[in-house]
Amino acid sequence: MLYEILNDVFFISDRIKEIDENYKIYFNSEKNKFEIHNIGQIGDSYCLTVPFQYLDFRTIDLVKKTLSINGEKLLEEIDLNNKKISEINEKIIFNKAKDQLFDEIKYSKN
Repeated sequence: MLYEILNDVFFISDRIKEIDENYKIYFNSEKNKFEIHNIGQIGDSYCLTVPFQYLDFRTIDLVKKTLSINGEKLLEEIDLNNKKISEINEKIIFNKAKDQLFDEIKYSKN
């Protein structure tokens, strides 16, 4: 069940409305998580689940980061992060293959 958060210690609900007056914060009691909804969206109002246990400044930063006007920038960040992960994984695979090759050479001489 969703419970709307109208007041909170750090006024996050009010500050979110400064970004877009259609934003609302709900607490999802089934998931035990906060969710951001935008009642101005066509279709479903759900925007995101807050990945933090408490509402604080990080929630505001997250909402700003995920605004549709920032979508292209966000996709670029995701692509860059995926590229870094891929490069790290390639290095790990290369190093494991190199180690196995050296072991094969070392033990084949005996």
